[in-house]
Amino acid sequence: MFVAMAAMAGLAQGVRAAPSSELSHELYRELHRMPPAAVLPDPATRACYERLGRIAQFTAIAIRVEPAQCARYDMVRLDRILMPGGKFVTVTPPPSLQCSMAEAVAEWVRDDVAAVAAELGAPLAAVSGYDSYECRPRNNVKGATLSEHGKGNALDVGAVKLVNGKSFNLTDPLVAKPFRERMRVSACARFTTVLGPGSDGYHNEHIHIDLAHRSSGYRICQWNVIEGKAVAEVPLPRPRPMDLAAERTRTRRQ
Repeated sequence: MFVAMAAMAGLAQGVRAAPSSELSHELYRELHRMPPAAVLPDPATRACYERLGRIAQFTAIAIRVEPAQCARYDMVRLDRILMPGGKFVTVTPPPSLQCSMAEAVAEWVRDDVAAVAAELGAPLAAVSGYDSYECRPRNNVKGATLSEHGKGNALDVGAVKLVNGKSFNLTDPLVAKPFRERMRVSACARFTTVLGPGSDGYHNEHIHIDLAHRSSGYRICQWNVIEGKAVAEVPLPRPRPMDLAAERTRTRRQ
């Protein structure tokens, strides 16, 4: 049952970031090597693999059938994102996501995050993540509805790291506010859910992004960009005046 996905995994490793025509030929050849009984990804998933292969290195993940509520057939591990200039940016650790979510994350990092992060003084090197695919209820609350993480449709992001080694947490009030504001605007423009500080108490130390489908195209953008306040220095108490008479007596006794 997993023959096709295993082959696709090997294909993804072999033709990452290949030109469109070359990738199409490799996909065609690989699919025609598979036995007729193999379970193939549907056309939409194959098309997503091809688009993602142009902008990222990824590995297709075998079909997940258990737990049943979290079964997925279109999952990938997003290894590295190819930037327009030819360099790569990593997401650490590499997240497991639906192909469509991985594509959205890669486009966001390429087109938005890199440009905003460069204003901090150096090119972008990596994006630090937390949770990606995890079969669990929303906010780990027992009995709650299935989280978008359980569908591979969500990623929690913590910080950006630059090539000079500096790291900037997206929820740190002491990190430049204009940077965090621009990150918020870009995330809310691309994802249907963005949760951060001030949303629900579960996202004070990271940013949650997902592509949840809702009726009428309803979107949620709840990320308060809190401004840092410098800690005022506590003045030391004034020194006590010296008792000159006592000091003269102490000196004579020495």
